[in-house]
Amino acid sequence: MSKNDWDVVIVGGSFAGLAAAHFISGGDVLILERQSRLGKTQRSTCCTSVDWIERLGCSNSVLQRLDYLTIHSSRGAGVQVRLPEPFCTIDYKVFCETLAGNMENAEIKTGTRVVEIKEGGIVKTNQGMCTGKAVIDASGWPGVGNRAAWKNRGWRKRPAFGLEIETDYAGDTNSIQIFYGKRYTSHGYGWIFPTGKDMVRIGIGGQFSGSPLKVLNGFLSEMGVSRNGAKPHGGFLPIITLGESVRNQAFVVGDACNQVIPGSGEGIRAAFEHAEICAKIVRMIVEGRIPLDTGLAEYSRAVMDSKPFYDNMRFIQDMAHFCPDFARSHLINSLLKVDEARAEAVFKRYLQGDIKSSKSVIVKSIIKSLLR
Repeated sequence: MSKNDWDVVIVGGSFAGLAAAHFISGGDVLILERQSRLGKTQRSTCCTSVDWIERLGCSNSVLQRLDYLTIHSSRGAGVQVRLPEPFCTIDYKVFCETLAGNMENAEIKTGTRVVEIKEGGIVKTNQGMCTGKAVIDASGWPGVGNRAAWKNRGWRKRPAFGLEIETDYAGDTNSIQIFYGKRYTSHGYGWIFPTGKDMVRIGIGGQFSGSPLKVLNGFLSEMGVSRNGAKPHGGFLPIITLGESVRNQAFVVGDACNQVIPGSGEGIRAAFEHAEICAKIVRMIVEGRIPLDTGLAEYSRAVMDSKPFYDNMRFIQDMAHFCPDFARSHLINSLLKVDEARAEAVFKRYLQGDIKSSKSVIVKSIIKSLLR
């Protein structure tokens, strides 16, 4: 590396890392990306809110705007609800290249594997060492040097995994579709995200006892969809308790901090939100307005503020996981009896991270729905 000392070193050039660099917007920023180019390996279904994509100046990456969500159970017709704000699927490569291209203060080193992050802002790579006044670990799950994550009991028996393909589809391509129930897959859920006229990303996610590829093929068969030679892509889903927000005096953002919402598996929007919080703090450190330790403590508190929401979503996820198929179907079908405004209000609370009621209140609400 021609330069070793930076204001900020960001490990990871995907959603969390690029968004953090975008919001820092000052100082000398170095982004270290393991892949040979940005946007090379897509590991998620790449769907998030339109508002975030517009804020980041990447509207050109939008493939399809989505205003509705349809939830399917093993029994009965799907239940469609209007989303309180529009979502969209995006072209991952175009998004990464556009966001990076709009940065004036960042240098990006691709093909660089980070070996270790040490206290004092030291980052060791396969190409040498560099330092930063602040370091952001946005390297994805489990994060740099976080071997303990593999032993985390929150995974229960095995890590959750998501796998999907992009292919032609003759069915509904006007809404996000989620499929719960043993008819589709055990110990998880299936999804269909439209990406344009007659094209979708279709896949599965969950904690599977066998091969995820075998589960995906079973889901495709149930949907009457052929792979048509499409190559599956995917990765681990850290839909568990929030991880360490600070590790070795580095800010930990995105999947590296398990900032993926349990129950929905939504991680991109969560990565953007925490990246913006982190960036504002890092900017104050670079400008000398606060010391590093104060900034790390402030970011840690901000992440902890969202912990009740993540814990409740994990609780709901576990209940759905162990719920009998007939009860799960009844719960989904009960949405048909809920007026549109009330359904939108519930989803709005979810989007705002405002599901923080006690677990007893959540259980009572579920029981009340079952008895309707």
